[in-house]
Amino acid sequence: MKATDGKEYYGILEDVIEFCYVGDNRPYVTTLFKCDWFDSINGVSVHEPYKLVDVNHTKRYPKYDPFVLVSQVTQVCYLLYPSAVVGRKD
Repeated sequence: MKATDGKEYYGILEDVIEFCYVGDNRPYVTTLFKCDWFDSINGVSVHEPYKLVDVNHTKRYPKYDPFVLVSQVTQVCYLLYPSAVVGRKD
């Protein structure tokens, strides 16, 4: 998620919450994502040439601010950190 302060935040989706309420003309639906956020200052580094983002999963965002509107986020895929030793058999 890119915040209004210009920082990018990364997190793990924990829950999807949908609010449905009745208006004058039609029902309204608002959807929120509940996320567990990572520390965007001390827990994230960007490899500039390739724009790869490395997230340290042990560094969590210190404030309790878990909810974000669905329209504010983009989809990202997390992969395990690549190992220097691949296919090694001991």
